Amino acid sequence: MIDGDSVRCADGREIRILSIDAPEMAQEPWGARARDELLRVAPVSTALRVEYDAVRVDTFDRDLAYLFLPGGDMLNEHMVASGYALAFVIPPNRRYADRIEAAEAAAEAEGRGLWGEWGFTCRPVDFRQGRC
Repeated sequence: MIDGDSVRCADGREIRILSIDAPEMAQEPWGARARDELLRVAPVSTALRVEYDAVRVDTFDRDLAYLFLPGGDMLNEHMVASGYALAFVIPPNRRYADRIEAAEAAAEAEGRGLWGEWGFTCRPVDFRQGRC
């Protein structure tokens, strides 16, 4: 695992998990908490099913994908539903946008994960752009 919204595969590929945005590792301690949640549900060596959308690779040459756990649950949706990532849908990759956005609304309303501790007062996108 790299962080709360990216994984490195056994073959060396880096996958940016689509439609979510987790705190950056420099957003201490929130980035580490998001990464820990990802590792909790998908420990190293977990076989994940990869599903692509319209755009398969980003400008950093990372694969863009939805990841599914062995039981069939979507890892992207889990990270948002558990409150460790935000919905971050970038068209045209919108296949599961409604599910992921609904998961965020429920996590926020129920104060799950980082919503209950921090409330995402500095969203990861704002942190990356030096706005907080």
